[in-house]
Amino acid sequence: MIAAIRSEFTKIITLRSVWIITFILLGAGLLFHYFSGTGFLGNLKTLDGNGMHWEYRRPIKAELDFFSTIGSAIFNPRILFPLLGAVIAGAEFQAGQLGISLLAVPSRKQMIISKVIATILYTLGIGIVYAIISLVTAYFMVKDWQLDILSSPEVFIRISGGIFFLVAITLISLGITLITRRTLLGILIMGGFIGVTMSQAIASFAPAVDAWTPISAARNFLLQEPAMPVIGPPFSSSNLMGGMVLALWLIGVLIVSLILMKRRDAR
Repeated sequence: MIAAIRSEFTKIITLRSVWIITFILLGAGLLFHYFSGTGFLGNLKTLDGNGMHWEYRRPIKAELDFFSTIGSAIFNPRILFPLLGAVIAGAEFQAGQLGISLLAVPSRKQMIISKVIATILYTLGIGIVYAIISLVTAYFMVKDWQLDILSSPEVFIRISGGIFFLVAITLISLGITLITRRTLLGILIMGGFIGVTMSQAIASFAPAVDAWTPISAARNFLLQEPAMPVIGPPFSSSNLMGGMVLALWLIGVLIVSLILMKRRDAR
């Protein structure tokens, strides 16, 4: 298994397309953190003696807004991470690569598990870089206001939750691409889920249905803060349900991809 994981990880880091997407992801992360940080600093100029500042013409507790900003800065580049999972999975179906891979690892179950673990390791590496960017951005956001807030457990929770989401959405995209056996189709399906969440196309008339889509579930789980007024579109479910739906999508897609990979021919 260790050799198979090493092989899959080597395959990932030798794909030029993966490196291109990785640099795009890191650039997007820097951009989102920059705009989030400057936006928060602008709001902080309106801070009053009660610890409230103004955002979208309403008073918001500055500490809660800080935690929310840290979490959303990692969550917002979500639109690009499905590209990573789709490209990693799609490499198996280019020029008959799947058949070659099965010569090296005859067990399809072992190959898929190894690919999932290798993808987790690679995405975690990007997530760690995002965490460092978040902490540096957070330092400049609070150094002249309340520096000790950086040691709050909430900062760790928000950053960890964001990294979990980045890994989860990459794995869901990986699984969908393994199911469809087409890189572009995997990207389009994930893009459709993202578009549905961003446009509120389903949530506007059927929030109960929207709650079962993966990106909306992640938004409900990670960005919902009961103590804060809702900024932007309303949430379609509770934090708990959002986490459960996201986990079901993650586990379900990977199981289905494993079953289909074992049944299909290696072409």
